Amino acid sequence: MPYKEFEVFTKKMGYVPQLLELIRETDPEMFETISNLDKVILKDGALSEKHKRLIAMCMAANQQCDKCVDVHAKAAMYHGATKEEVMEALFVAMLVGGAPCLSAARRTISFLRGEMDPMDFAGE
Repeated sequence: MPYKEFEVFTKKMGYVPQLLELIRETDPEMFETISNLDKVILKDGALSEKHKRLIAMCMAANQQCDKCVDVHAKAAMYHGATKEEVMEALFVAMLVGGAPCLSAARRTISFLRGEMDPMDFAGE
């Protein structure tokens, strides 16, 4: 982890998404902006960070961003979400966004079923 700034993401998510590493290398000011948004929006409040990550995962599924689903699912689990909570949240996403939401979550579902090496999950 070459940058001290990554400690925030490692502490909050358990790892640093590769996209954030690239943003830090190419545009440090944008990285700082994203980092500050993350700190403010995802901190525990009326909703826990775990629940906020589950919401973000569902929104990513609705937007068909499969890698985003993986990232938020992994972060939610890092904050204590169970496999059952992740799947139930994905079913809520499907209720609103239709079956394509589950298609966007196929890697996450494979991971939850034990079909994917944890080291490969959300590795981008």
